[in-house]
Amino acid sequence: MLTDAKVKTLKPKEKTYRILDAERLYIEVRTSGTKIWRFKFTLHGKEGTLSFGEYPAVTLQQARKLKDEARTKLAQGINPSLEKKKEKLEKMVKANNTFKAIAEEYAVEQMKHKSADYVGRFKASMALDVYKDIGALPINEITSAHILNVMKSTVHRVNSSAKFGTGEAAANLNRRFIGLVMRYAIITSRLDNDPTYALRSVISQPEVEHARALEPHEKKELRSKIDSYNGSATVRNAALAMLYSMLRTIEIRKLEWSFVDFESKTITLPRSSRQTQQERVMKKNRTHIVPLSTQMIALLEQQHSIAGDQIYVFPSPQKRNCMLSRTTLNRMLEYMGLNKVTAHDFRATASTALYEKGFKEDWVELQLAHVSGNKTKASYNHAKHLAERRKMLQDWADIVDSWKE
Repeated sequence: MLTDAKVKTLKPKEKTYRILDAERLYIEVRTSGTKIWRFKFTLHGKEGTLSFGEYPAVTLQQARKLKDEARTKLAQGINPSLEKKKEKLEKMVKANNTFKAIAEEYAVEQMKHKSADYVGRFKASMALDVYKDIGALPINEITSAHILNVMKSTVHRVNSSAKFGTGEAAANLNRRFIGLVMRYAIITSRLDNDPTYALRSVISQPEVEHARALEPHEKKELRSKIDSYNGSATVRNAALAMLYSMLRTIEIRKLEWSFVDFESKTITLPRSSRQTQQERVMKKNRTHIVPLSTQMIALLEQQHSIAGDQIYVFPSPQKRNCMLSRTTLNRMLEYMGLNKVTAHDFRATASTALYEKGFKEDWVELQLAHVSGNKTKASYNHAKHLAERRKMLQDWADIVDSWKE
């Protein structure tokens, strides 16, 4: 029989050799010096070999214990080699069925045609709040209680940063993202039910504050403070462009130079298409034309001197060819002391002012890119009333500038 001291002194030779311990347990010494424990057995008249691992990671005492366990299985008619392979396969399957593994698979397989912004939000949500709690768990072991803990942790995290609200919206977004992964696991036969279903109403969000038209004093303060803003020129120009154009925040953020036509004095936001690989720009996926006022043209020409060599008209000041972040414009308003004003209020202010000036509803709603009841008809209306809308946007830009007086 071997001793630990003898195993320790075994040296490699020109050829691999074996030294027997007892009951068909032996150590194999390879030419590289590696020492492997092996056990030879016979079951149903067939011989087999089982590896117990490398010495000294597996000691002589441990190897003998593993040999005894294998002999017990053999006495029960169980092939220990096949049993080991089965356990290894089960561990591999379990590792591939963790929530994180399936979420990453979902992102690759199911989010191919989602916007980069949406995919980024999904991945940030997973990394920031979800994976640390349930990422390593097998997806079929995750319960509603696990997910509720993720949601509560999210609310706590957001509450710890006073600038970013109370956290209910982030918690519910995390629940929806987790639900997407769970339902993907169901359709790929790795899960039977979606544990997020029971949590749909567990955390109520604060009542949504709808956009409102700005008060006269807010208009003057906004216009003055935009001009005197001492932060990034790109961010300032983005805010002013949003005012002049009546575009949404996301549309300003996704605005590319390829959409701008200085000759025709228009911006054309295209409809997304898988064939052209064009990412969705508009909230409602259809073409939208914005006639340019003289103020907007001057602003774009100035911005072209700043970022004309990049993809986006108003790119991130920190990263080339990347959009502004989702919160940048509202953070700008907060920085300027306009805490009760949001970027979304710009559109409501424009709508109210233009209706008061007597502009037709069709022109205003078309310029706001609101979808009519007839969606098929709406998809062909992007160039309708273009001359009238050009005059309307020029009048609106003049109104915006009059707030400085």
